[in-house]
Amino acid sequence: MKKILTALLVVMTAVCCLAGAIGEDAPEWADVTLNEDGFLDEGFWLMQDPENGHWMYVDATLRIQVTRTWETPEKIRTNDYNQEFFCYTTEIWCDTEKDSLPVTLWADPARPGYTGTRKTVAAIAKEQRAIFAVSTDLFTQRIGQKTEGIVIRNGEVLYDVKNGHHPGSRPSFETLAIYEDGHIDSAVPKEKRAEEYLAEGATQVYTFGPVLVRDGEIPEEISKVWDRNLNPMHAFGMAEPGHYIDVLCEGRLKTVNGSTGVNVETMARIMKDRGCTIAVNLDGGVSASIAFMGEQLNLVADGSSGRTTCEVMAFGPGLAYETEKDAENP
Repeated sequence: MKKILTALLVVMTAVCCLAGAIGEDAPEWADVTLNEDGFLDEGFWLMQDPENGHWMYVDATLRIQVTRTWETPEKIRTNDYNQEFFCYTTEIWCDTEKDSLPVTLWADPARPGYTGTRKTVAAIAKEQRAIFAVSTDLFTQRIGQKTEGIVIRNGEVLYDVKNGHHPGSRPSFETLAIYEDGHIDSAVPKEKRAEEYLAEGATQVYTFGPVLVRDGEIPEEISKVWDRNLNPMHAFGMAEPGHYIDVLCEGRLKTVNGSTGVNVETMARIMKDRGCTIAVNLDGGVSASIAFMGEQLNLVADGSSGRTTCEVMAFGPGLAYETEKDAENP
């Protein structure tokens, strides 16, 4: 894989302070010093190193670190399939007081909520210049079945369907709710309606599940009712308000790059080990995709760029354009 390494710093005064230094909160592979809040005082810093599996962006209010690792977890049960896979772990820090929380970007930005136009995650991210974007619950697959659950995007209620909770089924109809103060919570549709989420300050609500981690622990049902099959999986969680952890595990790629996929319990353990106090499984399989600077990072089982979607969860919309322009005119 051709190595692409870009390290950019816009403000010259910051260069003097940052040259050769590594901040204690930055990963060892990133040659950048962060301020006491974990950001930069001015400008931005960008790194893309696919050969070694490192990607990073940081500015005054947003920090995104992506790391690709090869995982070979031990079997949880003796009759489990062997699991080995490439895992993309993204840590995201947002200044919750300066409007850097995740937003929904639509494939057709002129018609928010319109599901007829669908594109890949990377295409939506690139066209709307998002730093980082991920697939979500793909609620459009369930519209015809009237099983959308609760769908809130950018503070607007699109669907408020009272589905039952179905442990062991995909989806199990548990929500991932992101609030304007930066915290995350989860419930089942029968416990909380859309208007209640809005009243509490939710800006994005996805419906999929299961909840993989709650209050820092893995729910008992994960090991009891969920199958042991191996699949590509994607989950989003929170370490603390404003500090999020997104994990995508590749799978069904044994003959391509060796990735087998994971079972649900392994995914739950990964999210807990990454420091999540709460984490919720999102749609996996060929739906699961992540993009950095408009480029898809993960491989998809069918060899495509992933199932098309009408929307993505994104961080830093509009910022990538500025970094690309500066890269072309340093």
